[in-house]
Amino acid sequence: MGPSGHVIGVDMTPEQLEVAQRYQAEQAERFGQAESNVEFRLGYIEDLAACGIEDESVDLVVSNCVVNLSPFKEMVMREVYRVLKPGGELYFSDVYASRRLPEELRDDPILHSECLGGATYAEDFRQLMRRCGWPHVVWTVDDPMNVGDLAIETRVGFTSFRSRTIRAIKCDGLEETEEDYGQHATYLGGMPEMPRYFDFDAQLRFVKGKPRAISGNTARMLQASRYGKYFEVSPARLHRGAFNAERAQQALEVRAGKRTVDLRMLDDAYERAGYLTFEERVGQPALLQTHEHQSTMQVNITYACNLACRHCYLECTPNRTEVMSRETLQTCLDAFATAGFKTMDITGGSPELNPHFEWFLREAAQLGDVIVRTNLTLEQQPEYAHFFDVFAETGAQVVASLPFYDPKGTASQRGARVFERAIASIRELNARGFGKGGDLKLDLVYNVAGPFLPLPQDMIEASYHKVLERDHGVQFDNLFAFNNWACGRFAADLLDMGMFDDYLALLADNFNAMAVTRMMCRDQVSVDYDGRLYDCEPNHVLKLPIQVDAGDGVTRDATVADLLAGQLPVRQVRTNPLCYSCAAGFGSSCGGALV
Repeated sequence: MGPSGHVIGVDMTPEQLEVAQRYQAEQAERFGQAESNVEFRLGYIEDLAACGIEDESVDLVVSNCVVNLSPFKEMVMREVYRVLKPGGELYFSDVYASRRLPEELRDDPILHSECLGGATYAEDFRQLMRRCGWPHVVWTVDDPMNVGDLAIETRVGFTSFRSRTIRAIKCDGLEETEEDYGQHATYLGGMPEMPRYFDFDAQLRFVKGKPRAISGNTARMLQASRYGKYFEVSPARLHRGAFNAERAQQALEVRAGKRTVDLRMLDDAYERAGYLTFEERVGQPALLQTHEHQSTMQVNITYACNLACRHCYLECTPNRTEVMSRETLQTCLDAFATAGFKTMDITGGSPELNPHFEWFLREAAQLGDVIVRTNLTLEQQPEYAHFFDVFAETGAQVVASLPFYDPKGTASQRGARVFERAIASIRELNARGFGKGGDLKLDLVYNVAGPFLPLPQDMIEASYHKVLERDHGVQFDNLFAFNNWACGRFAADLLDMGMFDDYLALLADNFNAMAVTRMMCRDQVSVDYDGRLYDCEPNHVLKLPIQVDAGDGVTRDATVADLLAGQLPVRQVRTNPLCYSCAAGFGSSCGGALV
């Protein structure tokens, strides 16, 4: 408090006030003030009006274990609430009991003098504060009390006590429970004696410049109080459910790019829920071995994409710079031929953004079947429109992602006008013979938009056929329904909405053993943009490349160059928690449902 502030001290005993007044001038001098800005009034804390303290006239009320001695605690709190200004704060210490004390303990003079007889049961205190206007308060200190007296310990028996310091801020909109609205706050510094950090409560420390996830109540209290000017608080968004500080902070850091959903985070989530590892759940190692001769080489030739879809587990964007070099592309072609693969599956990102894409596609088409995975929107730009003809000339199977069969559903995952551009591209492909049941195949992909499993694939396909032909006059051959993997932007959404653990549990609870026998990792090898080999694309994200023998009991990362000598030996797939997504429900693969 500075020289412009004013302090009112209240006590019920003239003797106590006389002691305080005796040292008033001395204390003013110690704090460098010409005269004291403190006054003392005789009265009861249960009736501050009688002391002349008006409604909404006080910024801060402090107390140190005095409320404990009052038999009329609710009267005290109602008076404090009355005199506090909006945004004002009650900050006080007191003793709390683990149960409601029986009358003989409450009236015991020794326990009363030790501040134990007046201890309030914590839940009763919470309800009392709610009735007085504070639906929510926080503890800044919460320590167990050691009674340390044999006679008192014997008297209180199985009652424990805690010493707590309470922060209660008077503001509108507080809820009884901590709820999550996707908010965070950053301490800007500048608070006297708190240059580097500020402890708002016993669990929440704000370090200057570092965003912290906060509940809706904390956001309201910060903004309404004297602390507001020291913080930057993000606006409330959609309600996410009950606030979990650890999960909310994870979501904040993942969304901000400060951490990734990695193998450890996934393992921790399944361990929290008590699930078996995927390998343990399958129970038969032979089912997780690759085929002796794998038929598909999937090649991710760039992470660059003209879109930034919410469901993208690879987090592809227009700003990604990872592009497979022409040299590595040539090695893929040579390995494809030497190792005897049948299908080249070209994916990204938007594979069209690799400057060598057309050359690679034409070369691959001479070696075997070719799949091109596209979002159909890039071809609406003049410099990419010729790919419609390239697809037809090479006989490529076009697999196009279309998250839903109407503009609104697609926009929720991909953005405005994406659906319309995709439909225009389908028309162009239809005009060249794609999607009409002949040799030129056009297949669509449905991605789930949230934490659920898709309906039966044939039902979704029927709906797509009906709506797209009726409303837009376009056709396609097959539809592939995908489960999604809890990594990348999809995982960020799950964390943001507090459903990360729930989604992982959904996958594990819907484990389908039959799907395991048909999982795509057993029959394909996946080549990343840098030439390293993986069992599947999700393993790119988790940094789990295939390992091969380097001699002397050491292994190394396999590369596409290792396939120039032929297929890799039969190996165990590198399983992880994301495998549950492939084996959940009807199963999921790059070719859709598995069962």
